[in-house]
Amino acid sequence: MEIIIKIATRKSRLALAQTHEVIASLEKTGKIKIVETIPTVTSGDKFKSKDFKLNGGKGLFIKELESMLLNGEADVAIHSLKDVPAILDDRFEIVSVLERECPNDVFISINYNAIEDLPINSTIGTSSPRRAAQLRALSKNFKVKELRGNIETRIDKLHNKKYDAIILAAAGLHRLNLEGVISQYISEEHFVPSAGQGVLCAEFLKDNQDIKKIMSSVSDNILNTCIKEERNFVRKMAGDCMSPIGAYGRVVKDSFELEGFVSDIRGVNYIKSKYVCDINKANNAGEKLGDIFIKQGAKKLINS
Repeated sequence: MEIIIKIATRKSRLALAQTHEVIASLEKTGKIKIVETIPTVTSGDKFKSKDFKLNGGKGLFIKELESMLLNGEADVAIHSLKDVPAILDDRFEIVSVLERECPNDVFISINYNAIEDLPINSTIGTSSPRRAAQLRALSKNFKVKELRGNIETRIDKLHNKKYDAIILAAAGLHRLNLEGVISQYISEEHFVPSAGQGVLCAEFLKDNQDIKKIMSSVSDNILNTCIKEERNFVRKMAGDCMSPIGAYGRVVKDSFELEGFVSDIRGVNYIKSKYVCDINKANNAGEKLGDIFIKQGAKKLINS
């Protein structure tokens, strides 16, 4: 029996590409017939930089899609997980879908091959407080300048010589087949990624167990463990999408590793540490790493 579902997504080229990846994977199961993809312009796509931060930051990218779920206009919404607030409305549930794309941040420049090559007082574009803090931690001489817009817009601003370099997520570039613009992949040891970076997720109403079963068919249990603990760490820090917080979980052989990063907004003072445990004891790793950070003064850093 074929099951018909309606999928809500943002209208951007990247969001549509991501949604089509999920649809293709669902269709391979042979049980799903997608009748409608519903592209929507969200509040996050409309607000300018200052208003964007004042009105909720990245959570604005999912607001209208959640309304569509509540109103029965869509069965499921597809998001970049890093855009989903760590504290989710109790009416909704999420699961990861597909494999994680490259979680790293990347350095893009016309004149320089690596971030280490940048001269003093270089102007670097990013919209992320986490990236800005880690850039300032690398060098107090960098001029970090606000950069918003879709991927193509940000790259155009670089070519218009408004920046010496920009920092983006590798995952979005990969999904749009734009790997050729990347000058350098920045290791997660130097730039701890945002919680959920590189991961797509499906959001649906918590009581819709039929949709949960369908979306879980293209999900991965190990990846769900990783993102759960990354998000648990952010929650423990009482952080949001606009806080200078990084969290990256991964399985290495039989161990689970969770790396965390918390900084003041200036990147002058920061904490970076890793929690390692047996994979079978990964549950609550995010809270445990969070406790370590709190003892070291992490919450004071975030609020400073």
